[in-house]
Amino acid sequence: MKISATTSDEFKEQFTTFLNQELCLSLTNIVYFWRVEKPITRVLGESNVLYIGQTSRSFNKRYSGSKDFATEVRFFTSFYQHVMKIYGSISIEIIQSDNPKTAECEALNEYYRNHLERPPLNRSIPQPPKKCLNLC
Repeated sequence: MKISATTSDEFKEQFTTFLNQELCLSLTNIVYFWRVEKPITRVLGESNVLYIGQTSRSFNKRYSGSKDFATEVRFFTSFYQHVMKIYGSISIEIIQSDNPKTAECEALNEYYRNHLERPPLNRSIPQPPKKCLNLC
């Protein structure tokens, strides 16, 4: 399933639909990749990966909690909406692993070897800049 929302309400609906798919409900011990359709220029090369994550729980349990779900909705307005306008819809790939922490670490290391940096959302959570204090 692809997330192609243009409003927060559409994002909530599409993300909820995704979270309630059998794969998202049943698989545990997973590594997951948030991707866009068109590749993003990186320090070295290009990649369509926005984020690499892992959980011992299901994807549904990882994101369906009110705090985590609300965070993703905030990301929609501060980040995903802009990214989708330029790079296309978002898809989420889920891979089961015997050791998701190790698998995530290996995926992040491979990404770094290929691009000399981490995926955009693995570097830091997108936030508006803080107001500068006049320290001069």
